[in-house]
Amino acid sequence: MNGIIEKVLALVMAILNTLMPVIGGTETVKKEARLVAGVVSDTHIDYRFPIGQEMLTAACDEMNNFMPDVFVDLGDLTNYGDQRSMEKHFMIVTKELNDDIDEVYLTGNHDLGHSEMSNDLARRFFVDTFNRFMDYQIEHNWYSRDVNGYTFIVLGDEDPDNWDLPWYSDEQLAFLDAELARATADGKPVFVCAHVPLAGIHGEEHYYDGVTEEPLSSNVKAILEKYKNVFFLTGHVHKGMSNNDEVPTYTTVNGVHYLTLPSYLMPNWPQGGLTTHGMAFMIECYDDEVALRARNCLTQTWFKSFAYNEKLV
Repeated sequence: MNGIIEKVLALVMAILNTLMPVIGGTETVKKEARLVAGVVSDTHIDYRFPIGQEMLTAACDEMNNFMPDVFVDLGDLTNYGDQRSMEKHFMIVTKELNDDIDEVYLTGNHDLGHSEMSNDLARRFFVDTFNRFMDYQIEHNWYSRDVNGYTFIVLGDEDPDNWDLPWYSDEQLAFLDAELARATADGKPVFVCAHVPLAGIHGEEHYYDGVTEEPLSSNVKAILEKYKNVFFLTGHVHKGMSNNDEVPTYTTVNGVHYLTLPSYLMPNWPQGGLTTHGMAFMIECYDDEVALRARNCLTQTWFKSFAYNEKLV
């Protein structure tokens, strides 16, 4: 059976290689990087479908090649938030990732609203599973994690019954504000990780009706815009990648840097531009700038047209 799975994965990778535009780049992460993060989104693990599990293993293998300080998955860890699939996700990453790589995981709408469990029970199950597998403990599906002196702030949906869109309590918003104040005090960049993008940032209104609703979206933006060198990382919309001004993968609005990742496993909408599966972003922090570079974990190639460098202020 494993041989069949490997052959199917090899075929998928061969097809992707054939269909992808000319890309390239063999450069690796520079040695002077103070922090390196490997980021994916929407891995959608389902215990019944081995191909997704093999693709997540491939992402772990690629992370092991680069040895980032931290691996981040921006939510929709699973397809339906069921117990066996959530446990399978954590079993894969804890088995396959090198022990020296820290880990940050988020809940997405498929982990909560699409689950057969109630949202409250699904959140509790995520926290309990996280705490069983990880080497640090969390109380909620929102928390922060410091890695090499850099902070990752995780936002988590608290809505009791919503199917797709997030809600953050006043307590969580106050936590976001306080953590941003603390983490940006020394001028370092900080990374806020959420599953669902904010409204009016990545052009989702052109093709997708599922971003953070108002007034919550504006409330979050107002907090982010109080601080310098804030990077807001999201997934959810499966928009592929595009440098089009109307549907940008990466953009800066009112001083905040916004990056939305394509789905690692599931189909990406063609309106987004490049719809390739298996995409990750390597984020590198240097003394004076942050570099964000797209890399395909299946074909092990850089996408030079999706590389961004931002000077710190």
